[in-house]
Amino acid sequence: MTIQKFNNIHPLRFGDLSIWPPFAAAPMAGYTDAVFRDIQREFGCPLCFTEMVSAKGIIQHNHNTLSLLRHSETDKPLAVQVFGEDPEDMFQAVQIIGNLEFSFEAIDINMGCPARKVTCQGAGGALLKDVSRAVEIVEAVKDAASVPVSVKMRTGWDSHERACDIANRLAEAGADMLTVHGRTVSQGFSGTSDWSVISNIASSVDIPVVGNGDVKLPEQGLLHLEKGSCSGIMVGRGILGNPFFWRHLNQVLQGAIVNLPDNRERLEAARNHLGRGVEFYGPDKGLVCMKKHLGFYVKGMKGASKIREIIHRASSVDDLMMALEEFGVLQ
Repeated sequence: MTIQKFNNIHPLRFGDLSIWPPFAAAPMAGYTDAVFRDIQREFGCPLCFTEMVSAKGIIQHNHNTLSLLRHSETDKPLAVQVFGEDPEDMFQAVQIIGNLEFSFEAIDINMGCPARKVTCQGAGGALLKDVSRAVEIVEAVKDAASVPVSVKMRTGWDSHERACDIANRLAEAGADMLTVHGRTVSQGFSGTSDWSVISNIASSVDIPVVGNGDVKLPEQGLLHLEKGSCSGIMVGRGILGNPFFWRHLNQVLQGAIVNLPDNRERLEAARNHLGRGVEFYGPDKGLVCMKKHLGFYVKGMKGASKIREIIHRASSVDDLMMALEEFGVLQ
């Protein structure tokens, strides 16, 4: 097996943080909870983000919102991602976050979420249609925060034309780092991530830019770093059911032979995630939360479609565990 070498890779630096390797696990609503992040850490993930949390929910001390901020002592460095459409709400929410028992190393502002329930409020990706308000939000968060502030954005609402202008205005407002997903908000997750636009943005601003979109293998991200202008890579769907991504990444950077997981190891990881999810949430909520994760662990295996149906129909944690055990015998 040929070992691919990457020599021009540097730590991602923003604020007082130095991240090595220069990769991060993306915030994904409904997926990147405390259990998920702890597992990523154990495989070598250097930087995580919480699921996006509502500024209004934080201000109102909503239990469900605040529960998303729970994390272990080993889940560091960790950025909390906040969404909202009102600068004053964002200011207050970040002040409250700073006084919680859970500490964070960075604040991330969501300006890319394409979900209608978020954009209809004027938050998330909708802020790219109102750049003046987006700038006010960055300024408000910077005033309230005692840690670095980043912005996760897309390349525009329905076109890339203003991508560099928007990025520069956010940087001038005080953002310490930008993470750019190479699709417009209107695209959702259709089409492909345009890395040429991401690279153009990175070349146009004086702050670090992290590229995001369609990175499934570490080598893809490393090639983007070598050939483009980005300072880092964020990985989303490529790590669902695949915490091995981080082991793979570190082995490539060390010049070692990559130890790819076989089906047995993947199913062992699935059972581990299931057990920890149930312990964290309890059997009822744990059952619901874990079903969506388990489907990713078995992706591409022989009989995967059948086991996904069984997982979907399972009415208890024991049913899920038994299904995984029986499925493992067939591999």
